[in-house]
This record gives sequence, structure tokens and C-alpha cells, in this order.
Amino acid sequence: MPSYYDSVKKCRVGTMDEGQFRAEIDPRSASFFATLLGSWTKAGGLLRWGAGGVSLRAAIGGREIAVCFLAPQFAGKKDRIELACATLAKQMGSTQLDKLKAALRAAGSEHVLGTSMISVVEPGLLPPASQRAVAKAFLDLM
Repeated sequence: MPSYYDSVKKCRVGTMDEGQFRAEIDPRSASFFATLLGSWTKAGGLLRWGAGGVSLRAAIGGREIAVCFLAPQFAGKKDRIELACATLAKQMGSTQLDKLKAALRAAGSEHVLGTSMISVVEPGLLPPASQRAVAKAFLDLM
């Protein structure tokens, strides 16, 4: 069932697919997200679709972890990439996480918000070189 907002549960339910994701993102982000999804799977990463977007997953340290979550604009939030830093520190180690955060901040500057939960907001609006650097930061984990 496609993802939709359930007003009783006050959250999205169902499962989004790539077609719905592409339909809901800002058109200015379409190329960035398409490139990132394609590069991620080509490098051996996995995609897990959920109600609000897609999780980029990878085998790191001998187990599959959710590296980040890509979400289209919804309920006043803009297109974004989200990282749960406390969980990632436990799963991949703080050294590797710190390297990822530094690379994202260098590439995304004012588009990278937060500390314990990091969001790269509107990555499709970054200059092309910065978009490539954001994608590379994630792909370097593979």
C-alpha cells in the first residue's frame, strides 16, 4: 500500500516506493537523489523503503546498518537526509562517524543542521560539486 498520512495515528503509514518518493521530492532535488540511490546500490548498498522515505543500508563492521534516511518534503519539512548519530556511533564507531560528519559539513555547509540528529536539508540545492561531495561522503563508507 502506498504511504499516506493517517490522521488518527498522526503519522505516515504504508510503504513508499521509488515512484512515490520521486513524485514527492522537490523537482530541484530529483537528480541528486536519483544519482545517490543509483550510486549506493551500484556500490553494493541496500535500500529499505518505509512509510516516509528510504533507508540507505550497508554492511559495516560485519553487520547491516542503516546509515541514513532520505525523506521527501512533507508536513512543512524540506527534502532531507537524516542521520541518527548516537545509533551510528554504536554501530560504526565514533571515529568513522566523525569522519562522515566532517565530510558532510565540509560539503554541505549551511545545509547540514543538528548535532545528535544531523539533517542535510535540500541537498539538491547545493552546487554540483557539493552534491558530489555529499554523495561521496556516504559512498566512502562502502
